[in-house]
Amino acid sequence: MFIGLTGRIGKSFLEEYENKYKNHYDIVVGINKTKLSGNYETIKINLSDLDELTKYFSDFDVVVNLAGNSDPNAPFNDLIEPNLIGVYNVLEATRRAGVKRVIYASSVHAIRGYPLGKTVKMDLAPKPLNYYGATKAFLEAMCHVYSQSYGLSCLAIRIGAYISDEMLKIACPTRSNFDYIISQRDFAQLIYKCIIAPETLKFAVLAGSSDNKNNFMDLEETKKLVGYQPEDDGYKMCEPHIISKI
Repeated sequence: MFIGLTGRIGKSFLEEYENKYKNHYDIVVGINKTKLSGNYETIKINLSDLDELTKYFSDFDVVVNLAGNSDPNAPFNDLIEPNLIGVYNVLEATRRAGVKRVIYASSVHAIRGYPLGKTVKMDLAPKPLNYYGATKAFLEAMCHVYSQSYGLSCLAIRIGAYISDEMLKIACPTRSNFDYIISQRDFAQLIYKCIIAPETLKFAVLAGSSDNKNNFMDLEETKKLVGYQPEDDGYKMCEPHIISKI
């Protein structure tokens, strides 16, 4: 089951799924209020209802959760329900339902306290600069709890600056750095690699970026653990769109 595909990543992710991964795994989408375009099986879910989540998750081996408040400037009160309580509910429901693996959207904001120009290994301690980043550090910690205490495989992806193909011309000129960009096709590949990763992989915090010229997040462990092979470089992706604006 996928949760959160009605957000900013959803449309472009589904494009990649249709083009490359449709024959590799099936998608069922959990939605709350927003409708989803396309011919996908959907289930109406409420992340605040633990019993309901447990019931729906019982039919799935893998849950991919991209839902949450992704505003780095959000006040703390706006993050409590989606990013703290929601994290607990999804993990607890998957444990109760016997789900084998949860793939969770963490964020580069969990480590943005490290200076740009430094390559941050994924086993370094989180250093968030805002409440949003702190909730992602909480997510990663909860993943470890559920993997070590309950045997749930929980993989947290520190998603960088996601730029879909459609947004290249708009997003690239607004950026001051390209060190943690992740492209549409690299993100879709990383999700797929996490889904098919060995069952023995019980916990990992993974770098969610493309193979950028100057990479803020170290990719070596992610490549080793799940076989990720990024195809894009954020600098090369954005260069023509920045030049065209000047």
